[in-house]
Amino acid sequence: MLKETLKSKIPVFSGADINHILDLAQKSHENYLIRSNRNDLDKALVYYLEAMKINPSIPHVYYKLASLLWEKGDIDLTSAIQKCKKAIELDPKSANARLYLGYFLKASGNYKEAEKAFKTSIKLAGFRSSKQRITLGLTIIQRLQQSDFNLIDFVRGIHYFITGVLMTSYDYDVIRMFYKSSAEDFSIFKYRFKAGFHKKTGNFTKTIATYEKAALRTGRKDLFYSKIGDLLVELQNPQKAADFYRKALLTAGDDIVLWAKLAELLQNFDKNNYEEIIDCFKQIARLEPLNSNLFYELGHLYLRKEDKFSAVNAFKRAIEIEPDNAFYHNSLAYALVQLQDYEGAISEYQRAIRLNPDNEWTSIVSQALGAIYHQVKDNMDAAIVAYQTAIVLDPNNIDAFIALGESYQDRNDLDNSVDCYCTAIKLDPNIPKLYCNLGLVLWEKGCIEESIIAYHKAISLNPKYEIAFNNLGVVYLDGSNSPEEAIIMFTQAIKNNPNYALAHYNKGRSYQALKNKAGAAKYYQMAIDINKLTDEIDETEIEDRLYSLFSVS
Repeated sequence: MLKETLKSKIPVFSGADINHILDLAQKSHENYLIRSNRNDLDKALVYYLEAMKINPSIPHVYYKLASLLWEKGDIDLTSAIQKCKKAIELDPKSANARLYLGYFLKASGNYKEAEKAFKTSIKLAGFRSSKQRITLGLTIIQRLQQSDFNLIDFVRGIHYFITGVLMTSYDYDVIRMFYKSSAEDFSIFKYRFKAGFHKKTGNFTKTIATYEKAALRTGRKDLFYSKIGDLLVELQNPQKAADFYRKALLTAGDDIVLWAKLAELLQNFDKNNYEEIIDCFKQIARLEPLNSNLFYELGHLYLRKEDKFSAVNAFKRAIEIEPDNAFYHNSLAYALVQLQDYEGAISEYQRAIRLNPDNEWTSIVSQALGAIYHQVKDNMDAAIVAYQTAIVLDPNNIDAFIALGESYQDRNDLDNSVDCYCTAIKLDPNIPKLYCNLGLVLWEKGCIEESIIAYHKAISLNPKYEIAFNNLGVVYLDGSNSPEEAIIMFTQAIKNNPNYALAHYNKGRSYQALKNKAGAAKYYQMAIDINKLTDEIDETEIEDRLYSLFSVS
C-alpha cells in the first residue's frame, strides 16, 4: 500500500529519463543510510523498480534492490543472493555487486563463500576497496569467533581491517557519504542552535517557525516536527503537540520514541481516544515484537475500550513472550471473567497464585479466585479455601476476612462468620460494612440486642448507610416487635436511597403490623413500582401482601 501511494506521487518517466530516476533513487538510498528514515527507503525502492521497468539490464539496480527489499523484510536471503548474482551476470567486473553478494552470503552463515566474494571485490575495486577490506576483516574475525581460533587467519583479518581504514581516503563513495552526512549534520546544528537561542529568550513563536523552516530545508521533518511537539508539550498545548508528532511520524513511521511520545501525550490529555492510543501501542509492538509489557498495556487499553476479545489476545501474547509473569496471568484471568469464561479465569488465577511475586498482591488474586467460586460457581468449600489462602498470604487483608465471613454465612456456619467479622474489626474498627454484616449474622443467630448494637455502630460510622438502616428496621420489626422504631429506620433508609424497593416493602410491613392498611398499601405499591426498575425482590411476594390487606377472611 505504501509503495503504491509513493508511486502515485512520482511522475511517469520515459526512457530518456532513466538517468534522472537513477539519480533520485541514489539520493533516496543515501538519505536512508544517513537518516534511517523509512520514507526514504520506500522512495528509493519505487525509483529503482521504475528504473528496472525501463531498462532491466542495469547491474547496480539489482543489488541495490536486493539490499533495500531485504532491509524492509520483503525478500529472504536466498532471493537477495540471486539478485546479486544477476547483477554479476550483467557486469562480471562490478566490485559492488561482489561486495553485496558477500554481505548476503555472510548473513546466511556462509562465511567461506562470503570471503571469496569480498576478495574478488577487493581485486576489482583496487584502491577504492576500503569498504571491502574492512568488511572482509570483520568477517574473518567473526568466523573465528564461531570456530577454532587460527592465528594466521586472525592476523589476516586484522590486516584487512587496518588497510581498509587507511584506504578510506582513496574511496570516493565513502568520502562523498561522509561529506554529505557532515553537511547535513552542520545544517541541522545551525537550525537547532538558532531555535535554541529563540527558546532561551522566550520567543517561542520564532522557535517554532525556525523548526518548521528547518524541517522543510533539511528534509528532517521527523526531527524538527518532533522538537515542535516537545516544545508545545512544555507550553501545555497538547492538541497541537499531538498534531506535530503525527506529522513527524509520517516520515518516521519506525521511530519508537515518537510513537511513545504520542501515546503518552494522548493518555494524559485525550484518554478516551482509545483508537489512536491503541494504534500507537500496536506500532510500538510492531517495532518491538518481543516487548511483553507493550502487549500487557495494550490489553488494558482494550479492556477500557470494552474490546474483551482483543484484550484476551493481547494478554495471551504477553504471556507467550514472558510465561512466568504473574501479573499477565492475573490480567488475562480478569479479561476472561468479562467474557464469562470462568474455567479459563480460574486456571489463570491459579497460575498467578503459584507464581506469587508478592504475598500482599497474591492475597488479592486469591480473593478474586474465591469470588468466582463463591458468586459464580456456588462452591463454598473452594471459596473458603481461596479466602483462607488470601488471609494466610496477607493477615491484614480485611476484604478477605469480609468475603470469608460471607462465605461462612452462606453455608450457615454462623460462629465462624462472627469470628471472621470480629477479627476484621480488630484490624480496623472503623469500617461500617463490618458491623452491618456482623449485625445480620447476630440477627440470624437470634442475638437481637447484640445485632441492634452492631447496626447502630455501622450507622454511627456512616449516617447514609441505607442497608444498615433497613436491616436495623427489620430487627426492630421482626425481632423486637417494635414497628414504630422500625418505621423510623425504614424512613431513613428511603431518605438515603429513594429507589430502595426493599425498604419501601419493609415500611409497608411495619404499617401493616400497626393495622394501618392505607399506609401499608401505599408503600407496597411504591415497592412494586420501584422494583420494576431495580428488580430487588420477588414481586409476587409484595403483591400477595398488598392483596391480603383487603381480602375477606
